[in-house]
Amino acid sequence: MSNENPLFFNQQQSFAALKRFFALSQNALFLANQFSKQFTFFNTHFAAFFGTVVDFKTTIPFEKLYAMVHEDDLHLLQKLLQSPVDQNSVNEDGENIRFFRKNGICRVYNLRCTKLENAEDDYSVTGILTDVTDLLRFEQQQKKSDKTFRELSFITSHELRHEYAKIQSIIQMLDNGEISESERLEMIAASRQSIQVINSTIFKINHKLSFNQSDSYFNFYKRSKAYKKIVLIDDDTFTNIINKRIFQLVNHDIEVVVFSEINAAEIFLKETDRSGDYLILLDVNFPFSSGWDFLENYQQSPIQSKVVVLSSSIDTFDRDKARKYPMVVDYITKPLSQEMVKEMLQH
Repeated sequence: MSNENPLFFNQQQSFAALKRFFALSQNALFLANQFSKQFTFFNTHFAAFFGTVVDFKTTIPFEKLYAMVHEDDLHLLQKLLQSPVDQNSVNEDGENIRFFRKNGICRVYNLRCTKLENAEDDYSVTGILTDVTDLLRFEQQQKKSDKTFRELSFITSHELRHEYAKIQSIIQMLDNGEISESERLEMIAASRQSIQVINSTIFKINHKLSFNQSDSYFNFYKRSKAYKKIVLIDDDTFTNIINKRIFQLVNHDIEVVVFSEINAAEIFLKETDRSGDYLILLDVNFPFSSGWDFLENYQQSPIQSKVVVLSSSIDTFDRDKARKYPMVVDYITKPLSQEMVKEMLQH
């Protein structure tokens, strides 16, 4: 006949089962006693806060957790652990509380406490601590993105559409041979104004999409002398014609050299640039050899002029990639404007 106490044996089985059940959770679980202000049972995730080994005989005083909480959230933690737990006084969704972990990094945990029914005393509560730091960060980013897309929707449906409709009407009127010369000039002036608005709106859209259009890394404008020559490298012939003309409108004395192929530009720079006094405007998207290939080769050159990446791409990845090249002093998105050129050429 066995001498083992069946009640003790059943308790040991229950404890072992409870321990295995707690171990399955991915969250920090605990059983707390409000009267003694101690955590009387907890799983490994909760013990990891304090570097404590999980043991049914080990308790942790509330003060240890209080020492880790953000001072602005201490009252929330005290309310959950020390106040009577009922549906009227406690948020059923829990409270988001900031804690400083052992590495000093602040993380946000959602803490939910529940009265332990049928307990031997009236002071036992259970608690679940769930790390919600990444979830909150994602939600904040999502809200920011939603706000940005709402703003973009307004810009495209109102500002761009309005100016597009105006230009469309002007074109229809200009096709009418009965309009007077003064009316024609007035409509051309209105078209120019609409184009300026569209150009500004495009920059506004680019800024909102890239999230970092004003980049402190690129400090293009600090230099001590003027550029001797402007080198435009872009495979779009029409874009080169326009950009060359923009530079000439701002400064008719400056020489502008245009290249539609990477190899030709590389040969020209190698043969003529002796002092690094050129300003190179480079598009990075070419059908065969890309602008990135140009930068890879150019950084090996003993003489390097300043490079401005002029691209239609608003991808943050492209901006970050451009940072890696020391000769790149700015990254701007198309189209080029007279205002941009004025800033480039001032000294």
